[in-house]
Amino acid sequence: MRPRELTLEGFKSYRTSTTFDWRDRRLVGIVGPIGAGKSSILDGISFALYGKTPDVERDTKTLIHQLCDQCHVELRFEVDGQTWRAVRALRRKGQAGHQLELLDGDEPGAAVLERIMGERAVNDRVEQLLGMDFKAFCRSVLLAQNRFHEFLRATPGDRDRVLKGVFGYDRLDGAQRTAKLRLDAIGLELGALEKERTRIDEARTQLEAARAEAAAAAHQLGRLRDAAADVERLGKERDAAAGEVEAAEVRLSVLRDITKGLPAQEEVDAALTAAGTAEERVAEAQRALEVSTQERSRAEAELADVTSRLGDRRRFRSFEALVHTHQTQVREVERLSAGAAAAELAAAEAERGAAERAAEVEAAGAEAERARAGAATAGAALDAARELLQAAQHAEMARTLRRDLHAGEPCPVCDQAVHAVPRLAGAPKVTAAERALAAATKDLEAARALEERAASTRTAAETSAAAATAAIATAADAATAAAEERGRAQAALDATRSQLVGWLGEEGEIEALFDAREAELTAAEEAASAAAAIVQDRRDALDRAKELVAGAAQGLAALASRLAGSWGRLGRDDAVAPDAGSVAAAFGTLREAIVVAHDEAVGRGEEARRHADRAASDLAAVLAGVDLAPSADFAAALAAAGVRSGAADAHVTELESTIQRAGDLEANVLDAESRRDVADRLTRDLQPSRFLAFLLQEERAELAELGSEHLDQLTDGSYRFSQDDRFDIVDLNAADQVRRSESLSGGETFLASLALALALAQMVARGGGRLDAFFLDEGFGSLDPDHLQRAMEGIGRLVAGDGGRLVVLVSHVAEMREAMEDLIVLAKHDLTGDTVVLGGAALA
Repeated sequence: MRPRELTLEGFKSYRTSTTFDWRDRRLVGIVGPIGAGKSSILDGISFALYGKTPDVERDTKTLIHQLCDQCHVELRFEVDGQTWRAVRALRRKGQAGHQLELLDGDEPGAAVLERIMGERAVNDRVEQLLGMDFKAFCRSVLLAQNRFHEFLRATPGDRDRVLKGVFGYDRLDGAQRTAKLRLDAIGLELGALEKERTRIDEARTQLEAARAEAAAAAHQLGRLRDAAADVERLGKERDAAAGEVEAAEVRLSVLRDITKGLPAQEEVDAALTAAGTAEERVAEAQRALEVSTQERSRAEAELADVTSRLGDRRRFRSFEALVHTHQTQVREVERLSAGAAAAELAAAEAERGAAERAAEVEAAGAEAERARAGAATAGAALDAARELLQAAQHAEMARTLRRDLHAGEPCPVCDQAVHAVPRLAGAPKVTAAERALAAATKDLEAARALEERAASTRTAAETSAAAATAAIATAADAATAAAEERGRAQAALDATRSQLVGWLGEEGEIEALFDAREAELTAAEEAASAAAAIVQDRRDALDRAKELVAGAAQGLAALASRLAGSWGRLGRDDAVAPDAGSVAAAFGTLREAIVVAHDEAVGRGEEARRHADRAASDLAAVLAGVDLAPSADFAAALAAAGVRSGAADAHVTELESTIQRAGDLEANVLDAESRRDVADRLTRDLQPSRFLAFLLQEERAELAELGSEHLDQLTDGSYRFSQDDRFDIVDLNAADQVRRSESLSGGETFLASLALALALAQMVARGGGRLDAFFLDEGFGSLDPDHLQRAMEGIGRLVAGDGGRLVVLVSHVAEMREAMEDLIVLAKHDLTGDTVVLGGAALA
């Protein structure tokens, strides 16, 4: 994988669109201060390929710039001569976007040859293209900050997965799976051939029985065809008689239905009684309606009187709002009165505070004067102590020089001859003078500190006094404003109360007077509503009485219609009038006619049943002659016999054809067994524990050897790698003692990891593997200048060894910046913290 171009927008510290062009670049350094966005470039490559970064694998929305709602990352890269473009987009709200495209070239307008959508599909295809999953990528291609040592300290299994992907050995897994699938397919083929052999053997044993079955089926088919005419004639006679029986049963069923549909005697009597009493109920309801109508008129007149005196409900609603306004204004006046009192208290408190602050200023000034005088006294004492120390030191020097004076010899100071040695004076007190000077110095420092504190206290007191004086004016203004606001609220309250008293007509408690007027109006409204409801109830009762009259008439009409319908079902067109006499007469006549019709239907049914029994007996005899039960379906039996005969003949033909295929079967079995043996051998040889394990062991051995050469050079011959799967460290300065890599220091760990990375890249370059890019984030800060130079030389050899490889180094080490010419220079915005590109990239 070789990156071609990377674009970041809204990603981490890259707020605006920034494009990094990797074409024709070999060794690139990314430099800048901490937090400038250096590592974010490598995170962008990782996110474009795998949808995550070494530090953020799950909550990827945290990668969006804090001032953006979404981010966009696009990477154009090359794998095995093909150009691909990976695009990832994140949104704070909504779904993320994941897309991978195969392009027909590296030009800006290249056509899309293939497009993969969806996070899972894109991730799977990237792993297939690069030959490694995300963890293997981070251990061999992108060595993130503080994770450079992961390949060094990986388990043998994880390290083998990296080597498989880098060298393309993951293709062997596909070859092994293909061989296994082919072996399974050949097994299925042999199973099918074995089933074919079993079918041939079974055909040979079944042929004679099948021929006998075909002859028997043909004989039975002939017998059935001979009896078909008699069966058809007798069946028609039986069916005709059965139809007459059924018609008689239908007639009886109709008569039973007619009987069930006749009204009961009680129903007829009830209909006649209802018709007689319905008119009386109508008259009674009419009288009750007239009385309730008069009551409603009196209630409405009383409501009209109340409304004329007090107003209607709409007028009450308007004054109810005015009452609520009055209540609100009363509470507001009370609140503002309390506020005005509080403001007056605050003004008085401010005046007291100002007096107290003035006293504090005066006291602080006196204290500052006392401290200044003390500092002057301490300074004078320090000067006196210095003079005493100088005198003691001169005396000490003279005493010391006298010991070397001898009469007649030159003086060691003035080189003049000494005539007589001076008499020894008393011992000087230099030490006491030094202690006195130290004490005076300490006293002066204490006096000056006291003077500074007193001055600071005085300044603070003056500031507090000024603030207290300003607070007096502020509190006075607040008290005046509170009093004015209370006056305005009281005036509004007086106006509202005057309007309410004008409507109520008297002074008093506003809410109580309003409630009394509203109760009077409510009582009149409820009385009028109740009277109207009673009138409506009486009107409904009258309507129900009228409905009873109509219902009684409808009941008689319904009975007459039912009786006329029953006559019609009997086959007679007798009309029935909708009155009580006609209904009663028709009811009696109809019941007698039903009894006569029932007796006639029973007689016809018995005669038809005798004819049906004779025809069924004759038909049963004919069926018995062809071995069929009396209830058998002759047509179905005839069809089944034809089918059986045809099937038997087809079975004989099929068995004979199956037996003829025996000649080719054995040749096919031998061919399939030969192909099965080849696939089985491939499947076993391509198992991971065999051929792949051998290849990986060879790669590990070569990696350890090449890595040792690099590590030996980087560490001045101090370390090499062991020749086992764990890549332990051989300490050449400690009698070749083998150490775990965890025991190395930070700088040594970096060098060992770099040695492995350089060796891996060197091996890939030799074998044409997939490692065409190498990203290293930090780690150089742990090296001294000599080892830093060696590390850069090793990386330089890595770049020089392959004309197409890209190596990107992220560092803030100054020596690294000076050692590289191709740089991406970044900075950090002072206010926003956004990445500022100073060089090496293009901004949108």
